[in-house]
Amino acid sequence: MNQPIEILTSNPVYMAVAVVLAIIILLGVIKKLIKLVMVVSAVLVLWVAYMVWTGQDVNVDTIKKGLQSGMETVKDQVSNAGDKVKESVVKKVEEKTEENLKKLLPKKN
Repeated sequence: MNQPIEILTSNPVYMAVAVVLAIIILLGVIKKLIKLVMVVSAVLVLWVAYMVWTGQDVNVDTIKKGLQSGMETVKDQVSNAGDKVKESVVKKVEEKTEENLKKLLPKKN
């Protein structure tokens, strides 16, 4: 683990490349977060406009409840998707392992 750090610190060209890559990655993450905040803000504004248009009461408590239920739904969907991905990966690994074992260990008659 110390070797890559020593290589980066000993050679300024490598350090410059690493810094540029880190900045590019950081800007990409910030850009995606800004897009996410803008989309969530737009949805929130549309939701409040809908609530006002339909004549329903809009206050901070209803907004908090709506956001919490939305977050719970997103968390559930993410965990379900993660479970499905894990299951499919395990299944594929098991299939590949069986195929490789069949190739390596022929059946004895």
